[in-house]
Amino acid sequence: MSSKTILIITYYWPPSGGSGVQRWLYFSKYLKKLGYLPIVLTVDMKSAAYPSIDKSLLKEAEGIPVHYVKSFNWIKIYTSLKKDNIPQGEFLKKGVLDYFASFIRGNFFIPDARINWAKSARKEALKIIKNNNIDKIITTGPPHSTHLLGLYLKSKLDLKWIADLRDPWTDMFYLKFFYRFPFAKKKDSMLEKKVLSNANAILTTASENFHTELQSKISVKQSFYKIYNGFDTSLFSNIEKKINKDFKIVFTGLLTTNHPYKSIINSLIKFKKRYSKINLKIVFAGSISDQILNEFKKVTNVEFHGYVDHSKAVNLMIQGNILLNFLYNQNKKTSMISGKLIEYMATGNPVLMIGDPESEAAELLSKQSYNLTVSPIENESIIKFIKKNYDIWLNGKIIEGEFDPVLPFEREESTKSLIKIIENL
Repeated sequence: MSSKTILIITYYWPPSGGSGVQRWLYFSKYLKKLGYLPIVLTVDMKSAAYPSIDKSLLKEAEGIPVHYVKSFNWIKIYTSLKKDNIPQGEFLKKGVLDYFASFIRGNFFIPDARINWAKSARKEALKIIKNNNIDKIITTGPPHSTHLLGLYLKSKLDLKWIADLRDPWTDMFYLKFFYRFPFAKKKDSMLEKKVLSNANAILTTASENFHTELQSKISVKQSFYKIYNGFDTSLFSNIEKKINKDFKIVFTGLLTTNHPYKSIINSLIKFKKRYSKINLKIVFAGSISDQILNEFKKVTNVEFHGYVDHSKAVNLMIQGNILLNFLYNQNKKTSMISGKLIEYMATGNPVLMIGDPESEAAELLSKQSYNLTVSPIENESIIKFIKKNYDIWLNGKIIEGEFDPVLPFEREESTKSLIKIIENL
């Protein structure tokens, strides 16, 4: 095998759905196209705990060697007892079982509930590296336990290691749902520091504040890089934009109580009082609880598609008149740049984002003149934005998309940036 062979270690891989899988699926696809030889190590499907399934992504992984490891996963037991979905983005406590599980998860599964997979994968990882003469590995998290496998391999072998943090680690907002003792927090922080200190490079989906926060946790000077999640041109070019009979505000993805969605509800209530004859429809696709859906149904027409495959989600985005996004409610300034946000921008449709107007995500959105980021309390600005775009739709006009700002984030271009990081190791 040539020196261009790279081991990519990821928990999420097709048929897993959701945003977590797409980043390294597409990196792998285009690494292969650009002359590299990616080999993937992931969890066995029967051992996995995936929040969603998207079999349409399997075609993107064709031709990429994949090795699977079996692992015990307590999440499956927990969800089977609850007969509920795998927790994603929040951990709602509705009964004794939930409170007990949150305590156990927060104190004894560190850094996360999928930690057993990283331990189970050690032997297979060593075998792959030896058999293929690999000297470069990449780990991606969440789950951040994946990085512990990278830490183990780095301690045993002479290799270069990139740790990709798609989300924060010890600062992740959902940790507040767990009853954590000081020893658990200390252990989690220690593991994070070890990974940050020992990896040859840290890759993230955002820079600015996030890199500063991460560097402040360790004493060694680390190399930080940023590559935004991207969009695949071939997928977008195959979808034709249609003229809507209804004015559609579209949201795709994960929506939780940790998002400021009530800001939109309050704005819509005021909008309806002011413009009683105007009919709006909000289109949802993804993971949205019945509670949140019912709150929206009380104030406007709702069209809910549930979880859909990636191509259908992109189609819904392209057909939207306004695309809706929320930043998580959190104390720190860091805001991650989701793949969905880049895909929103790639449609050429106006994006309304509720969150910190000073965030990195807001700065990115501002590169297109027709987008708006507002804080949750700015109901009047939200109302004006909706009315402005409604009038454009009503008059049969089309907003001319501004695509230059988003072209650098096309998947193949992003992979070229990744290759530069790999070659600089």
